[in-house]
Amino acid sequence: MNDEIMSSSAPLPLPVRETVTPAAAAEILEKTRLHGCNPRKLDTSHARRLARDMCNGSWNDYNPDVLSLCSHGAAIQGQHRLEAVIISNTPRSFLVVRDLPHQTATTMDCGKARSAATALSLVGVERHRKDISSTVRLLRLYDTERKKVAWPAWRSVIYTNAEIVRFFQSDYVDLPDFLPLMTALKSGLYSAPAASLACVYLVHRDGGSTSQAHDFFQGLISGAHLDTADPRWVVRRYFQNPARPRRGNTVSPLQLGLLLKTWNLWISDGAWEVAYFRPNERMPEVVRAGSSGRFTEEQQESADPASNKDSHKTPLSPLRTARKIRVPDQTTNTAQVRS
Repeated sequence: MNDEIMSSSAPLPLPVRETVTPAAAAEILEKTRLHGCNPRKLDTSHARRLARDMCNGSWNDYNPDVLSLCSHGAAIQGQHRLEAVIISNTPRSFLVVRDLPHQTATTMDCGKARSAATALSLVGVERHRKDISSTVRLLRLYDTERKKVAWPAWRSVIYTNAEIVRFFQSDYVDLPDFLPLMTALKSGLYSAPAASLACVYLVHRDGGSTSQAHDFFQGLISGAHLDTADPRWVVRRYFQNPARPRRGNTVSPLQLGLLLKTWNLWISDGAWEVAYFRPNERMPEVVRAGSSGRFTEEQQESADPASNKDSHKTPLSPLRTARKIRVPDQTTNTAQVRS
């Protein structure tokens, strides 16, 4: 079939369900490379994400997206799925259309991509789907990446819609229960929704005391009757600063780190003079209530990242290790990270 526009009398090629093996996928991609039929650059990171879905059972072989092949047998649509088949080393079933003219590629992929929030609606999440999907991603990064890399590196980790749904159903299905408290925290502190919901969830999950969590958030939200030495009063000054970063993919983890550090200091009777969360820090571990007001060694490093490990082989109270910190001006606040 040539590349001329098909006449109205010419029959349309019909899709046929075929099982594509890794070897067949490699052959199609080789033809695509040789003939240059698909000018779209292959994104190997996206292909690896699809391969994760194929390996962990999240991929659905009844996906109606068609694998479109031209007269050369090259892929003008579907090269990332083919690469994922090779990476996962697993045969997959696709609807395949062959002998399509190259012009058809000009109208492919014109539909609006579905979001993770839309995917969550299919499993029964009715409200705040966008906030919940962002929070699931943030919580997953906290649980899996916190001990590996500093928080700014989290922006390079991308999850597929299927993974977000799977994480929600397996680990964070009770997240909607905390939406009222998230709304109150966001309104009282002007914090990002994902950071607010993640903080509320983690403090209740790992903090060890519902009553103390209630007292903590009540003061953080209202700001009433807070002493100037209270870490909640200090962090409220940061969030009330109009120069603080408000956009970008680092804002939510930045704010989550500040809020968790505030909880850790408050529950351990600690204090700070200015709220900060530096780019070289790891996301702090939530201090559990009733831990005798002492940090673990890892938590102490988070509260004071400039401290020397050898200087506190025995975990120390944050009050004993509090450092004098110069209050920066509006343009040099260490908590303000370029996003």
